[in-house]
Amino acid sequence: FQWVGVGWNVVSVFLVGSTAVLNEKSEGLDEDELVSGTTDALLGISLVLLGALVQAMQFVFEEKVMTMDIPSPPLLLIGMEGLWGSLLCLIVVYPLVYYIPGDDHGSYEDPFNTFAMFMNSKNIQIAFSIYFFAIFGYNFFAVMVTFMLNSVWHAILDNFRPITVWLTDLFIFYAITSSFGEAWTKWSWIQLSGMAVLLFGTAVYNAPNAGSVLLEGQWYSLGMNFSDEYRQIEQEEQERQLDEEWRNRMLDFQVRKDSSFFGERSPHVSVHTQSLRGLANRTA
Repeated sequence: FQWVGVGWNVVSVFLVGSTAVLNEKSEGLDEDELVSGTTDALLGISLVLLGALVQAMQFVFEEKVMTMDIPSPPLLLIGMEGLWGSLLCLIVVYPLVYYIPGDDHGSYEDPFNTFAMFMNSKNIQIAFSIYFFAIFGYNFFAVMVTFMLNSVWHAILDNFRPITVWLTDLFIFYAITSSFGEAWTKWSWIQLSGMAVLLFGTAVYNAPNAGSVLLEGQWYSLGMNFSDEYRQIEQEEQERQLDEEWRNRMLDFQVRKDSSFFGERSPHVSVHTQSLRGLANRTA
């Protein structure tokens, strides 16, 4: 049933991505502009899907290194990712974009011009500081999701980020200023349905926990019935809780100092027993 939940999440991604293509077709452009805009939208979606593949590999790697025999702490993992990302940008990306021809002082991206703008603009410095702490918080909580749950939950919850951005854009456009944000279009219903499908898929994946959706032959389960799997999971969870309770009782028993079974350190061991143990140690 978890594969079913992931499948519904994939459907939601395609629903949201299709609105970009449909919006291009509804803007009243001529045929050449329409073909170019649609091609750019499809290219953008393809690059996003490719990026999602690489990101999925990153999530799995993060889960792997945090569950090894000698696991990596979450903060160390975040720091190492940031370190290697910075080195990659400084050694590979920045030199590459500097020598590629473009509109930024003859380069596709001029890092020296970027540094000069940063040093001479207080607004950029403030924006950079806010961005730095925001990204640190995002990466920290994202890695903690992988650490405490798993990489699949990380990927599922990460899909809520663009939906949150879209809702924020709508709020900015209609509540603050129409110069920014995004307007509601006739294709926005598809985005809204994509959000509903995403919520449904997440609830299916989370079964049989509280707040989840159980697929037990209802009309929305499309003929699928996973009642046996749900019962098996609940039984395994009950057994796990019993094992955890038994281990806690054993640990509590070991640290009790008022027990006559406390071992050699027990204050209740008689003088005769201590003498016999001393004699046995000397003769050994």
